[in-house]
Amino acid sequence: MTGFVIFLLIANLAAMAVHWIVLRSRFSEKKILADLREEVDRLVTDLGREADRDVALLEGRIRLLREVIAETDSRILLGKREDEKRERTAKVETTLVAPTPAPAQRNKNPGEKDNEPIMVYTKPMIVRSERPIEPLIPTHERVLDMAKKGISADMIASTLALSQGEVELIIDMNSSSL
Repeated sequence: MTGFVIFLLIANLAAMAVHWIVLRSRFSEKKILADLREEVDRLVTDLGREADRDVALLEGRIRLLREVIAETDSRILLGKREDEKRERTAKVETTLVAPTPAPAQRNKNPGEKDNEPIMVYTKPMIVRSERPIEPLIPTHERVLDMAKKGISADMIASTLALSQGEVELIIDMNSSSL
């Protein structure tokens, strides 16, 4: 029986030594640092992928916003042209068309003739302007044109009556085209 106890003692000591070596290798500083490095590398890679995806989404939205801004600018320009055309037409109509005189209310005798003047109406003549209509250049295009010429953001802001922040935002959003 003592042989069996000694055998169990030696077996337990051997098992303890094996477990200690295994646990030491699993929980060593080098192993923990290597695991942490791998995890950090995976996180950095994931962050890079997510950042690239977010940048692509933002670029798509910026492109859509630029298209909407361009369409809005063209509609505003078209609306202004229509308003100017209506104002010119109304102005021409008011200057060329004389108001109709109200007939005099009096009692006429049956044999009496009217001595009222006869009004002759003609079609109003539309006079075309000598100078051509110049399209308005959208503000963001003017800012970019001035920036391409090397004019500072301060000077552009004061020239176009914009804030410096607006000018810098326009330049930053379109920095790839400069």
